[in-house]
Amino acid sequence: LAKDFVVSGTASESLYGACESMYKPNMEPDELFETVSQALMASVDRDCLSGWGGYVLIVTPTEVREHVVKGRMD
Repeated sequence: LAKDFVVSGTASESLYGACESMYKPNMEPDELFETVSQALMASVDRDCLSGWGGYVLIVTPTEVREHVVKGRMD
């Protein structure tokens, strides 16, 4: 388990590898969203059972932002 982030879902094994290679501490919310989205899409593309995308929640001390990230649907 990682100390800095949490992943969940069908592609969680792939997500850990992608997040460990892309994540760095103290990222700004927009940079974190882009990094998480790229890691999610890279992991979902590796696992045909993972579906079409996912939800990305960015939690800061002042707000919670939710994004729907859509991927391939083939």
